[in-house]
Amino acid sequence: SGNNPPAGFPGAAGMCRHPTNPNYHGPTVRALLMALDAWADRGVEPPKSAVPDVRTRTLVTLDDARKAFPSIPGVDFPSVMNELEVLNYGPQFGSIGGRLTLLPPVLGASYAVLVPRADEDGIDIAGIRTIETRAPLGTNVGWNVRAPGRRAPNLCALSGSFIPFATTRAERLANGDPRKSLEDRYKDHVGYVKAVTKAARQLMSERFLLEEDAARLIREAEASDVLK
Repeated sequence: SGNNPPAGFPGAAGMCRHPTNPNYHGPTVRALLMALDAWADRGVEPPKSAVPDVRTRTLVTLDDARKAFPSIPGVDFPSVMNELEVLNYGPQFGSIGGRLTLLPPVLGASYAVLVPRADEDGIDIAGIRTIETRAPLGTNVGWNVRAPGRRAPNLCALSGSFIPFATTRAERLANGDPRKSLEDRYKDHVGYVKAVTKAARQLMSERFLLEEDAARLIREAEASDVLK
């Protein structure tokens, strides 16, 4: 997600294979700051955690995440991720510091690194599912890979990816896209606005969205050209 409202959507791909994902996290942060203030000031319990969890199989290995991700034409799921190893800098360096006598450090055992599991649209199941994931126009993910000729298939930048849905069912079938089209999901523009409105109300009830931000997001959906 971006730190500022995006100038355009989706973002430019640059050296990445897919368009980037500039979804703005401001509305979520504002709601959580209000919840934090209520918790610290009045003892009001914060919203229930939405963090991915191994117990619910929403946090899995890279291989399991790849298996769960839909087979979208032209989309390459990452084949690698950033690993973490225990680093040995020598006997004079410990958990609170010291003197480095082994440089570069000797690599030790690897930490277990897990990633979120996606649903049939390729969108993470766990986490705070914002308007963009509850009434989506495409697959929003937190990763991207480098374009061919740009050191593919290494991971690319930190801006994520946006892979749009087909507009019509005919287009989806012609492309071999397993994800429902916008037409399948919302039928028409009014249906899309209804989906955004429903999602906004759900997020407000979960305390992940403030009323003024919900109203703005609904207005933006009404003014959009989705299925017009």
